[in-house]
Amino acid sequence: MKFVPKSGLQRQMGFYIVFIGIVFLTMAVEIELFLRGKEVLGLLKENLSGTLPLDIVGRILLKVRVMLSTLLLAIGLVMMLFIKRIMFPLEQIIERTRAMSAGDFSVALSEESKDELGELSRHINDLNANEQELILLSKNMAEQLRQTLTEGDEATKIEEAVQLIDELEETLAEFGRSFYH
Repeated sequence: MKFVPKSGLQRQMGFYIVFIGIVFLTMAVEIELFLRGKEVLGLLKENLSGTLPLDIVGRILLKVRVMLSTLLLAIGLVMMLFIKRIMFPLEQIIERTRAMSAGDFSVALSEESKDELGELSRHINDLNANEQELILLSKNMAEQLRQTLTEGDEATKIEEAVQLIDELEETLAEFGRSFYH
């Protein structure tokens, strides 16, 4: 199965992994050239009884390669796990908020996570519930207004309609205050 980045964040993290890989390769080449240089070999030979077998330099280079490769692999794995940990919840949030913006208020986001994504999900769910409440309130007030305008005499209809509109304004103002504070 081939990994194909779905989003800009995944592509960006992939770029970071490649960049880190290039840096590590550059470091490995630089260390190898340094260790194979005449100055280092000369110093090693002088400090180690005058004769230094070439296999020691080879072993040093192998150790350096193994350490750099292990470090690169560890960083790559951590970044991949981080991408997976962030992207799955983000994809769910995007999918469900699209449904909400299309008018499907039956969807809810998972609030299990204790991190920032969980907090974002809780706030979106609260926003969704408030929007549902506002829609229901508007429908109920519209029905009351419709009934008021179809029953009774003209003077009473107008007075009751104005009273309902005032109640709606007051309720909406209270709703706005509770929502934003």
